[in-house]
Amino acid sequence: KAEDPNHAFGRYVGPDENSGVDAEGRGFEPNSHHYEILVISPTLAALHPTKALVHVLGNGRRTIDEWKVEINNHHATLRKSHVNTMHDSALAVLSELPTTIKEDENTILPNERRLFEKVKKKGRVDQSKADTIQAIEYRLAFKKALKLAVDVARSG
Repeated sequence: KAEDPNHAFGRYVGPDENSGVDAEGRGFEPNSHHYEILVISPTLAALHPTKALVHVLGNGRRTIDEWKVEINNHHATLRKSHVNTMHDSALAVLSELPTTIKEDENTILPNERRLFEKVKKKGRVDQSKADTIQAIEYRLAFKKALKLAVDVARSG
């Protein structure tokens, strides 16, 4: 299967002897190049995408249904140990962040937007506040991608 560009075999990196990675693949450090997720929609993502899976990006189109089929086929080639590791890594990063998705969506972002609009109504633009809002939106998208990775790993 190593020669098949549709197979995830080429994505696997063998752990060093002293890496602390167990037989189930748990133990990799989060935020390393070992973890990639391709987010197609808020509910559809591919763990450890291969070049064959993503070659269409920028070069063509796939419907959501086509993506689902391709991703399901791809996930069938993933080692359970890598799926476990991706799950654990995403959970570890999420748990270390200072706020939750819910807090960002329901409290922090609305408050920052309200303050920005309050100043804007007075005819001023607070670029620092606008940058803050963008940073929060980015952080929120990152958290949602991590949560999706956890959900995809659990379902697979």
